[in-house]
Amino acid sequence: MTKKRLTLLCVAIAGLIFIPSAIVNKPIYGLIAAFFDWLPLFTGWMRFSEEHKVPYLHITLTLIAYAFFIVWLFIPSSAMARYGFILIWFLAVLSGADI
Repeated sequence: MTKKRLTLLCVAIAGLIFIPSAIVNKPIYGLIAAFFDWLPLFTGWMRFSEEHKVPYLHITLTLIAYAFFIVWLFIPSSAMARYGFILIWFLAVLSGADI
C-alpha cells in the first residue's frame, strides 16, 4: 500500500469514529479517532514533497478543528463545539485530500 493510501485509510477510520461519537455525544471516543487522524503524520506517511507547496489551509483548518475538539472534550454539553469540530474537521480533510 502506498503512503497516500495508508493516510487516506487512517483518515477514513478516524471519520468513521468521529461522526458517530459526535452524534451520540461521546467525546472520549474522539480520542481514539484522533489517534488514527494523527497517525499518518507521526509515521511519516503524510509528508509534503518538494513539488507541493505547504498546505497552509489544511494545517490551519485542522488546528481550528482540534481547538473545537478540546472544548468539546472538556464541555461535552457544548453542541456548538461538537458540530463545529465535525464541520471544520471535514473541511480540513477535503482541503488535504489532494496532498
